Amino acid sequence: MTIKQDLGHWNYSGPPFNPDDYFGFIYLITCSCPDDPKRYIGRKQFHMYRKGKDRVISNWKKYTSSSKHINKMITDLDSDLFTFEILQLFETRGGLSAGEVKVQWDLDVLTEKYPDGTPVFLNRQIGAIKFIPKEEVNHDTRQRLERISSGIREEWEDKKAIEDGEEEEVTTEEKVDKES
Repeated sequence: MTIKQDLGHWNYSGPPFNPDDYFGFIYLITCSCPDDPKRYIGRKQFHMYRKGKDRVISNWKKYTSSSKHINKMITDLDSDLFTFEILQLFETRGGLSAGEVKVQWDLDVLTEKYPDGTPVFLNRQIGAIKFIPKEEVNHDTRQRLERISSGIREEWEDKKAIEDGEEEEVTTEEKVDKES
């Protein structure tokens, strides 16, 4: 028997969770308006923290966005055109903040455009960057960055393989010592 978890209007494809075990989540809001589809990446805390007071459950189940622009769209358009998806849960404030910024940068929320030139995302800032840059990281640089990232992963895998090999050698030496 599957127990349905009360997440308000949020969709979540992961296993059931207890909000008390997490600090918050990053989310994706999708507007599927046929004339103007848009997306928004944000974050929300499960609890409010006030200095010297106990934590209080936030309005996360009904929360839409801190963006006035998004909230106006939800009010002006049919709310059925919007989906709210929890992308990932985070246990710490730092993880939540860094996760949101990482996802926003990875998805190029400030510069990603549809073929007609309209923005894909409604985000107006990432962290403290509150402007839409006129220049983007080009395709060649992205490919170089991917090669750098792959090289770093390979270095890590090589180091791990060496460490695993050293552990095996120690185990073999221990066996030889015990047999003597």
